[in-house]
Amino acid sequence: MRKTAIAAGILAAFICIASFNFKSPANVLKALNDSLEADRQKYTAIVTQMIKGREKMKVDSVFKNLKVLGGFPAENLVFAMNAWSRGLGVSCGHCHNTSDFSSDEKEKKEIARQMVTMGNMISQHLKTIKGLSDRPIVNCITCHRGELKPAFRMPVGSKSP
Repeated sequence: MRKTAIAAGILAAFICIASFNFKSPANVLKALNDSLEADRQKYTAIVTQMIKGREKMKVDSVFKNLKVLGGFPAENLVFAMNAWSRGLGVSCGHCHNTSDFSSDEKEKKEIARQMVTMGNMISQHLKTIKGLSDRPIVNCITCHRGELKPAFRMPVGSKSP
């Protein structure tokens, strides 16, 4: 009996110590999301500073190597990239060389271009379906919902946003 009490005491002490030293999965996820958000804010600030005074100019005259985007104000690209990275649960460095955003060295950048093209095609097709809203839109968050890999199955009992 005494050995059981000692073992239980040691186990309780270990659990107590472990709870102070280890983060819960929810805290780890929050720390990761906070880190990604800080990283996005850092690069958003850098790019915003780079285009200062040219925010209202056409995006294709301010940024280099745009292949699927164009015709809107440069400041909108900064907003869109930030939203897309949130939609995928990544930061800028996932697709970009953050020392040279125009570089094509990362294959994820080409994948992103193809995904934008696909989203635009789907959005155009949705406009032909009678009874949908006037501006149906498919974007990164539609499938990815904050995760790098799209969800193939929604959790039971979840509600759509």
